[in-house]
Amino acid sequence: MRQFLKYSKQGLLGIFILSCSYLSAQPNTTIELTKPEKYQSRLLPAEKSGNKKFTIPKRIYNNTVSHYNYYYNASVKLNDIILAAKNQYKEDYTELLPFYNYSLDETAKGQIDSVIYKCTAGILLHDLRSDWVDQLYLLMGNAYMHRKDFDSAALVFNYINYAFAAKDEGYDLPIGSNLSSKGGAFSISTDEKRNFWRKISSPKPARNESFLFQSRNFIEQEKLAEAEALLQILAADKFFPERLKTTWNEYTAYLLYKEKQYDSAAFYLSKALPNAHSKLETARWEYLIAQMYSLSNQDSLSVVWYEKAITHTPDPLMDVYARLNIVSLSSEKKANAVNFHLLQLLAMAKKEKYQGYRDLIYYAAAEIEIRQNNLNNAENWLNKSINYSEENNSQKSKSYFLLAETLYKNKKYISASAAYDSLSISLLNTAESNTVNQKKAPLNRIALALKSVNREDSLQKIALLPETERDALLKALLKKLRKEKGIKESDTETSFGLSGSIAAPTDLFAPPTGNTGFYFTNNSLKTKGLADFKAKWGNRPNIDNWRRQSAIDRNVGAMAIDNDQKPNNTKSAQNTVLSLETLKDSIPLTIEKLAISNDTILNSLILSAGIFQYQLRDVLAATETYEEIAKRFAESSALEEVWFQLHNSYSKQNQFKKADSVKQLLNAFYPKGKNNQLLQSGVNLKEAETNQLYAHIYNQFIEGKFEEAIANKKKADIQLGSSYWTPQLLYIESVYYIKQKQDSTAKNRLNEISRLFPASPIAEKAKTMLEVLSKRAEIEAYLTNLTIERPVEVVERKIDLNTTNAQDLPIVSKAPTVVKVPEKVIPSLPITAAPVEKPTLPESYDFNATDSQYVAIALYKVDPIFVSEARNAFNRFNQERYYGQKLPINVIRVNDTEQILLIGPFINAAEASTYTDKNKSLAASRIMPWLTTDKYSFSIISPKNLTLLRKKGETTTYWQLVRNLFPDKY
Repeated sequence: MRQFLKYSKQGLLGIFILSCSYLSAQPNTTIELTKPEKYQSRLLPAEKSGNKKFTIPKRIYNNTVSHYNYYYNASVKLNDIILAAKNQYKEDYTELLPFYNYSLDETAKGQIDSVIYKCTAGILLHDLRSDWVDQLYLLMGNAYMHRKDFDSAALVFNYINYAFAAKDEGYDLPIGSNLSSKGGAFSISTDEKRNFWRKISSPKPARNESFLFQSRNFIEQEKLAEAEALLQILAADKFFPERLKTTWNEYTAYLLYKEKQYDSAAFYLSKALPNAHSKLETARWEYLIAQMYSLSNQDSLSVVWYEKAITHTPDPLMDVYARLNIVSLSSEKKANAVNFHLLQLLAMAKKEKYQGYRDLIYYAAAEIEIRQNNLNNAENWLNKSINYSEENNSQKSKSYFLLAETLYKNKKYISASAAYDSLSISLLNTAESNTVNQKKAPLNRIALALKSVNREDSLQKIALLPETERDALLKALLKKLRKEKGIKESDTETSFGLSGSIAAPTDLFAPPTGNTGFYFTNNSLKTKGLADFKAKWGNRPNIDNWRRQSAIDRNVGAMAIDNDQKPNNTKSAQNTVLSLETLKDSIPLTIEKLAISNDTILNSLILSAGIFQYQLRDVLAATETYEEIAKRFAESSALEEVWFQLHNSYSKQNQFKKADSVKQLLNAFYPKGKNNQLLQSGVNLKEAETNQLYAHIYNQFIEGKFEEAIANKKKADIQLGSSYWTPQLLYIESVYYIKQKQDSTAKNRLNEISRLFPASPIAEKAKTMLEVLSKRAEIEAYLTNLTIERPVEVVERKIDLNTTNAQDLPIVSKAPTVVKVPEKVIPSLPITAAPVEKPTLPESYDFNATDSQYVAIALYKVDPIFVSEARNAFNRFNQERYYGQKLPINVIRVNDTEQILLIGPFINAAEASTYTDKNKSLAASRIMPWLTTDKYSFSIISPKNLTLLRKKGETTTYWQLVRNLFPDKY
């Protein structure tokens, strides 16, 4: 090496020039351009290729400029576009990661056309015998692929394959044939064995890489069979270069990932890790490998790769989620794995570089504790997560949601309700949002009921204390409440009966006795002054008029206990004086007050148990509440209903021995009770009555009694929840709310159909209705601004029929023809009225099968809102099924309770009957499944009979006639 460095610069240049003489140009590449006429005589350098000898100076110049002025700049630009797309991408480590950490949708938005422009210019402005032409074509194809112009990319890669393949004295050799075989082995790749000078002076052939890019191009187009075939051919090619095996593994893993063969994809991706461009991308692929092994049920391998990702990742989020996944996969083989990773997470929270992720770290720690059923510890970590989620509102809502679920699981229902109230539902995913919508309102009512129980229990405990202790407790409580409310104590109550003189009020700003300096510069004086102020005035808000009693009294009403019922007298609650007497008055010291207190507890517990059982469907919580009621109120008249519900709860939990014992208690104490007879008979009368109740509400909706229906439904839902809802009820309720423009309520009802009745035919209609409802404003605005113009009349053109010479004749509009009628003298005659013949209608119906007939759908006690909806439903159905026919639909009102939907008319009775035979069964399942079959009936009617029917104003006679004629049809 030292001897080599002794050569002069001139000697090195000579060696380089000598090496260039051994190089050959890239063969058989030509350019055909279609140029504007004025540039036809001007040739580009690429078009001049072959006109002159490609000398060594010309080769050096073309290689240097093509490489550094065009290829280098274009490749840097493409890399910058991909890097920008990667920076835009946000990972979600809770889901299976995409194979690449960027989207082609993002790369297609960038300035990728400039890359294609650079490559085109680099080819056209230089001799095609340059060593960088194939590289420029390869870069161009890659740019087309990242622009999602897959067809153009395929054409470029195909061109590289054929134009730069091996030639026999300039002639093409069939690729993969005996003529192109090497040593008897079939091969499609280009042999990269070259001499030393060529290796150091020119890039490697781009043709082999074009095969790999073509395979990815196939994968991006979902042409997986073509991609697999090409990759398998390359795998079998013994001359395929070793340097590209890693890329082959990458694209093979991508193909298997797309085919969801995750175990094989993970295997090949592990071999492609050297292709990762950074430490983060290496860790990301390791995380993806672990995920794919987990999906393949190879948990041990999954844990190994998660641990590798933890070791290599600089991303704290990946670290946290990798540890979480390890905990979920850890088995008994590694019993301490959970605690180990929990300690690692908590140690991370103390490090400075993870301070911005403490909300997520504590959230992850809470999830680990929940998996171990350490609910109290989980509550602690979730509260810390919420405290540190200052700017991450999404994480804060997730933490509140998990906290609410944890508190509910830990039977802290009041706190769980508060947590649900604190989150933002719009920041949660669909599953979490559905859970909140289902639990929040019922849990709020349970929380209010349990607050009443807690208050009454506390008051009863105070009532059991000896009088002296009770008075002392009340006085201390009064002082505390006055201080919290900022109410000044009166002179007679300041000492609460204690002997001794009352200390004179101190002057906060009196001159200091010692040399303490100015008050506001002395910290000790300020601290003492603040303490004295709070002792005298309490915690006053920092607002105007803080000293006025009226401002304080606004909050005194908060003393009222939250209950399920609203207070009857708001003014009396606000004007309640906070004194020792009012506190004593709230304590149940008499038998009457104790009975009222017990009734409040009993009603609150029964309400909570019912909500648990029917709305939240938490049978275990309902059972515990019913057991508490039965234990505390063993002599209550409500015990019969409590035992009955307890029997149902035990039965749902398969605790049949306990259910039988409760059944025996009912039979022994309430032998003639309704619930006992129900259990002894084995008939579920309650469910039948409940179904009848909701059927009645449904009929009220259909008949247009909306206010009554809504009021009755609210009452029924409070007691029974959604257990007895029907899809028909929810759909017609949503239609009503849509008509009232209460879209949010309507969407809620439509979503409930999809959630509760996904297999119902109404679920599809609900989905369609939701899509239309989401575009309501847009549709209404379009219809409002729609202007319909009458088409311009076509003006006739004069044609001269007497000549064969075609001439352009002027267009003349037709003038209105005015006909003058000569006046005629009419003799004066007496005017007599002509006899008027009154049309006579037959008094009885006459059925003629050859007459045209309407299909008549009679609707009984159906509000016009739902009649219109039925008309629209049949109109949509007819457009789909009978798109070649015109079937008008009209609605006529016969009387106050009956309307008829008329379809047609059809040619005769046979045509109309064919329509009813085909579609009568579809009405209940497809056309209008939200309308029960007792609300409509099918028939046919002629125009003559329809006129008579409308005159009579009743339909019974005609429907009976049709039934007699066609007993099997109508």
